[in-house]
Amino acid sequence: MRNPIYLGMFGAIVGAGLAFSRWWTMLGAVVIFQIGNRIRINAEEKLLRETFGAAFDEYARKIPAFFPGLF
Repeated sequence: MRNPIYLGMFGAIVGAGLAFSRWWTMLGAVVIFQIGNRIRINAEEKLLRETFGAAFDEYARKIPAFFPGLF
């Protein structure tokens, strides 16, 4: 995946949510995180496309952005 730190942060949110909160608060945190994460990844990818052009597009086609094998 292109953004392993974001997947790690997602895992920390889910883990903390499972350990310390109710399911609906964890779900809310995950939704908010995913929205913010999508905005951040889109902004980063825009800069990477401007810098690396077609090479980044080729890399992005092969490697998922967040979840391995999903998106």
